Amino acid sequence: MLRRFAIAAICLAGLAACEANIADYDYRERYPIKVEERTALLILDPGPGGSVMSQDLGAIDEFSLDYGKRAAGTITVEIGANSRTDPLATNFGRQIVDILGARGIPRSHITFKYDTDPAAAKYGRAIMQFPIYVAIAHECGTFKDQPGFTPLNENTGGFGCANQRNLAAMVVNPRDLIDMQSPTGRLAARSDVVVGKYIAGVKIGAGPPGEAPALSTQSTTGGL
Repeated sequence: MLRRFAIAAICLAGLAACEANIADYDYRERYPIKVEERTALLILDPGPGGSVMSQDLGAIDEFSLDYGKRAAGTITVEIGANSRTDPLATNFGRQIVDILGARGIPRSHITFKYDTDPAAAKYGRAIMQFPIYVAIAHECGTFKDQPGFTPLNENTGGFGCANQRNLAAMVVNPRDLIDMQSPTGRLAARSDVVVGKYIAGVKIGAGPPGEAPALSTQSTTGGL
């Protein structure tokens, strides 16, 4: 009779385990990384004659790099203008498109329009924006329980939080956390060059075609 009760108790314990809160045992469930869509924004004031001012080139560089790494759509450029044929606004827009093109952004990725509202036309600013994904992680450092006491063998408070926060900070394109990008098809020979340079402590960068690996590698077969 006692044996039957023991077996029943074990079964009940097993069923109770099935009802356990998975977040207590999986830090990814307790501290999930949320990916949200935001807007990357850059506002430029026109220079003399509707030109792009040199002090804004650095901001355009950063804007272009972010677009190449994390964009979730195309770039919209809206310029305040007295009319659609405003020469200053037209020149300003043409320069912006040319500068973006020189940084690798094709014209087909840019939607261009004029804002003829009097308030916008007064300043002639260019409002540049594109949708961007950002990774949002939990704040860490709050411990509500005793870290050394886990009678059910669950994770202690805060366990894995820093790991998730670091991952969210390091990911280049948070969209990768939602949908994996298609493989780039990198050549094995180029990979050999990059790894060889890394091992040899040589600067890694795009090299000329037919570049030799930094280290000589050989493959052998057979045992010792």
